[in-house]
Amino acid sequence: MNSKRLIVFGATGRVGLCALQQALDAGHEVTAFVRTPAKLTLTHPRLRVAQGDTLQAESVVAALHAGFDAALMTVGVDPLRPSAVVQNSVRTIVAGMQQTGVRRYIGITGTAQMPATAFGRFGQRMVRRFIKAAADHQVAYEVVIASDLDYCLAACPYIRDGAARGRYQVVPEAFPGGFKTINPPDVANFLVKEAGEARFHRQTVGIWY
Repeated sequence: MNSKRLIVFGATGRVGLCALQQALDAGHEVTAFVRTPAKLTLTHPRLRVAQGDTLQAESVVAALHAGFDAALMTVGVDPLRPSAVVQNSVRTIVAGMQQTGVRRYIGITGTAQMPATAFGRFGQRMVRRFIKAAADHQVAYEVVIASDLDYCLAACPYIRDGAARGRYQVVPEAFPGGFKTINPPDVANFLVKEAGEARFHRQTVGIWY
């Protein structure tokens, strides 16, 4: 795998921090985009820190001007609380990428944004009804797929705390339904692997155990 220049948005979060470490372990040059650099305790010769806010276009554009092979979007919020942080962050990042010529977008969405079987659609309705963050992710999803970027979205079910298992399903077809989970290190594994291998283009791909 060739070394890539990557920027990680949401780099101090559960998935983002795992993605930073795994990308560095894989030999990539990585920039962590963070609001508060002091919160990032990870250090590495191939790690650069860019201070900024995903809700502020100027700082996003300034960071992206450095030039990257891919941007990893891992910003997340409490799924049980209404929020517009994800959609507003995605709007800013997508616009910044288009302005600076960074083409490859690799991010996280939910299983509610996948095509689904009949049973899967029933589960998606339940998610949209009870998971407050689902509406935020839906708008963010629409922003990404309406863009001209070369995107890959990891459609995640409930992301629960836990260690890497090293094995998970990769489902580029329909969501079959049922309660599924995945842990942050394995979400990060998919994102970093996709940054290096570029297997999926303008696709939403389910990942779960």
